[in-house]
Amino acid sequence: MEEITKSLIFAILLIIVMYTFGVVAYHNLEGWGWVDCIYFMSATFTTLGYGDIVPKTDEGKVFTVFFMWTGISIGFYLIYTISKYREAKVDHRLLPFIAHLMDRGKKLPKKKQYGSPEYGKAGEFDEMPSDMRQIINPATPTKKRKEHPSSPPRIPHSKRKYKK
Repeated sequence: MEEITKSLIFAILLIIVMYTFGVVAYHNLEGWGWVDCIYFMSATFTTLGYGDIVPKTDEGKVFTVFFMWTGISIGFYLIYTISKYREAKVDHRLLPFIAHLMDRGKKLPKKKQYGSPEYGKAGEFDEMPSDMRQIINPATPTKKRKEHPSSPPRIPHSKRKYKK
């Protein structure tokens, strides 16, 4: 089994253990029903904190403080692991399709069609349109836009004069 799949399974198991532990703890400490325990834990894991159900006992409040730090951390770890799994397993299948949609009807030269054997290996997007590369990775620099002939010339930031 691949490392990313193991990480995802581990993160899901951690969430299940935290939910089980939390449900039993709140049911015994606060005397809440099972559904209320799951509801409170979900609101706490997701950092929503509606405030409609709150611990009343000192033991429940202390447990909640430790539960928040642990549960929120594990929740973020699960989200991070899901995103890494998606990047590794799903994105390479969706990107050619998204690139095709983003192409907006423009035709590429026949030998460079997305998904064709001539295009290259899977995950190789060097010939991708710049707007698609920008969506995939916003930090990717885009090509300079051509200025309209009637627009004023651009002045570099270092040569601009500001009024005091």
